[in-house]
Amino acid sequence: MFFQELKSLLAGCAALAVTLSSGRDGAITVTVRPTPKDAKDAEALAIPLVLTGTPEELDAQFVGLLRSYAEEHTSLADQLEATRSIIEAAKKDAGKKAEGAIRKGAAAKVTAAADGGDDEEPETPEVVDVPVEDNLFA
Repeated sequence: MFFQELKSLLAGCAALAVTLSSGRDGAITVTVRPTPKDAKDAEALAIPLVLTGTPEELDAQFVGLLRSYAEEHTSLADQLEATRSIIEAAKKDAGKKAEGAIRKGAAAKVTAAADGGDDEEPETPEVVDVPVEDNLFA
């Protein structure tokens, strides 16, 4: 049963370290430290399970506590992946919105330039009736 529970926890990890240490009054400390498959998950998912108890207590409760830890670990990994998916979708959406705003702004500039840039029409110079004299060089 012990290794079946370890296998369920190992399924979501690259490696799993189990350390046993002796303590006072015949107690044993068991540390189960998972190593996540993805390095960017290391901090969030590498929290070890540390249990200290007598051999009898560990025999009676360790597998159940390990099962609970494995379920929580899997739940955290799922939540982390779901959060990443949401963030990636939000980034893509924000990028599309920004791209649309840039295109809209560029189109407005092109339209304004085609219209002359402002609402006033350019002034046309008036023709003045000036007498023309004969040119000696013509």
